[in-house]
Amino acid sequence: MSVQKPQTNPASVVFPILAGPGAMLPPEQDPRTGNPTPRRLAALLILLAGAAVPSWFAAVTAHRPRTRDIHIEAYRYGFSPARIHANRGDRLRLTFSTRDTGQSFFFQDYDLHVSITPGNKLVSAMRLSRPDGPPVFLETVEIVAGLPGWQGWLVSKSQFRNHTANGPLHGTERGELIVAPNFLLYGGLGLLIAIPLAGLVLGRHRLDRGPDRRVNLFQIFPALKRILKAPAFQFNLALPMLGVFWFIILAGLFGTKVPGRNAAPMIIWVLWLSALVILLVPIGGRIWCTACPLPLLGEWLQRLRLARNPAELEGNSVRRIFGIPLRWPAWLSNAWPRVLFFLLLGTFSTTLVAVPAATSWMLISLVLMGVLTSFFSEQRLFCRHLCPINSYISLYSTTGRVMVRPIAAKPCDDCQERFCLTGSVKGWGCPYGLCVGEVDRNNDCGACMECVKTCAYDNVAVYWRNTGWDKEIASYGETWQAIVMFALACLYCYINLGAWDRIRDWIDIVDKGNWGSFAVYGLVVWAVSLGVLPLVWYLLVRLGTAAGGSPRPAALQFRATSAAFIPLGLAVWIAFALATLLSMMTFVLQSLSDPFNWGWDLLGMAGSRWHIIWSPAIPWLQVGCVLVGAAFSLRALAQCWHGRRGALGALPPAAFLWASAAGMIWFFAG
Repeated sequence: MSVQKPQTNPASVVFPILAGPGAMLPPEQDPRTGNPTPRRLAALLILLAGAAVPSWFAAVTAHRPRTRDIHIEAYRYGFSPARIHANRGDRLRLTFSTRDTGQSFFFQDYDLHVSITPGNKLVSAMRLSRPDGPPVFLETVEIVAGLPGWQGWLVSKSQFRNHTANGPLHGTERGELIVAPNFLLYGGLGLLIAIPLAGLVLGRHRLDRGPDRRVNLFQIFPALKRILKAPAFQFNLALPMLGVFWFIILAGLFGTKVPGRNAAPMIIWVLWLSALVILLVPIGGRIWCTACPLPLLGEWLQRLRLARNPAELEGNSVRRIFGIPLRWPAWLSNAWPRVLFFLLLGTFSTTLVAVPAATSWMLISLVLMGVLTSFFSEQRLFCRHLCPINSYISLYSTTGRVMVRPIAAKPCDDCQERFCLTGSVKGWGCPYGLCVGEVDRNNDCGACMECVKTCAYDNVAVYWRNTGWDKEIASYGETWQAIVMFALACLYCYINLGAWDRIRDWIDIVDKGNWGSFAVYGLVVWAVSLGVLPLVWYLLVRLGTAAGGSPRPAALQFRATSAAFIPLGLAVWIAFALATLLSMMTFVLQSLSDPFNWGWDLLGMAGSRWHIIWSPAIPWLQVGCVLVGAAFSLRALAQCWHGRRGALGALPPAAFLWASAAGMIWFFAG
């Protein structure tokens, strides 16, 4: 009698270390001693060496300190030079001038603020730690590259900003001081190399750890179930959000024209967007859709009720959705419309942030789209097919921990009524057209919780997922969605966080009216996002299919492997949001204290001084995000590849992901 060995994915030989949190090292230990296995220790040593050896190389190749004279010219909206490379201990003798009006040199990490006057070689310098102290007038300002103490060795990249308001794009002026030895850059790239090498050591362990481990939150928090079953639950949650929504619109239309002091762009593009990217989607999945105010006006027009089902009020099971007797076009019933809308907003993102009224009109337009689509007899057409925010949320909610799922399969299989889809006296039918028994991923479910109310068998629960994420790409529209979101994440970082002011000048249609170069920029963004990048990925997948083989055709393999863009794309988005939030949080508090520029001080922060929160740690957080995202992306790619030579087939697209991650580490670490 022969014993057949279990089949494993050959790609796991290359990427087994990427099996997820807690699975980067094999779970078993030596049964005799209880100590980690030799393979586990070897993998750990590889990771440590991956970070330590390049860092040591950076230290031994650093040059001796010297004195350097550097002239910095400030202007709208940038500095020249925008990037300064120095060795630790270099004495930098800085002189300043301005190309146009009065400017400033705000260097928080080095406790320095310099005011520059046109036509005057003398500058006013003061310590940020002593804001009430008298300024010192100097022709040359000296600083020593590298912060003091052992912690200073960890700070290799520091940003200097312009603290003088220059116009609607104020806040984009920035430059960088890169100090060698750059341990973050070398260590980050070394770890990126070490991850697959450590995976080789652990190659005998499978990537697939079985089904997701999940916890029924209704069992842990019984009160949560009662809250979600309340007829007015979503109304009570969304009504405050609707009030905030209209407050943002009014602030954008009638508040100050200075974006950094206007509550509309600060709440939407700093506070809300950062919360969505960092917390709500990675942890809550599609929980924002539960409280989103955008579709509410249209939904209330359809139902003619704010909270309760009219069938419940009438005491019978008949429900009506009001609307014209037309069906939504099939060619618009996919991910493409919302992807294109998001790409359109991404192209004009600088304008939306720089002009507060543009933010308000954008929100008004989205509400009108929701109202117009409510004239059809199908629910939440705007959310399902048109909402640009849903383009982001539906894609990255696949990684979310919170999800709505059936408790058991059998009650759903035996159910004939399908109240979750059609509705009952307890609630409305699913606004997203889903039967809860068929929901196996977060992409489509909007977490409205109607199925929790309507299920006759009490077979719906909210779960917390401890492991895993949804990797299925259901259509080519979702494939392009994953690629476009990854491309825009990188673009947002380059445009908004980089020191390249010339690029921002090219797309400045608000202040400088550069419509010609902006049109070229828009064409390039759309061509790369929709054409060049998908084509490159397809060719790499096709090359891998030819080299390593795959039971799937190249087109289907192209669609399946696009799931690998999700972790790295989300990681870059989080890195972008962290830098934005920590840099702009002071402006958020200032604008909330005086939202209409009427002299209020609601939070006591209207006159507070601007500073960057945890400034030296920002590059470390960003590089850490990229490393985690790259690990999960390579893992997802490995799981998408099958066949006897799967490792060889996965190598071309894996090289692309690795190069992309390396490029972002270089960008964030300098």
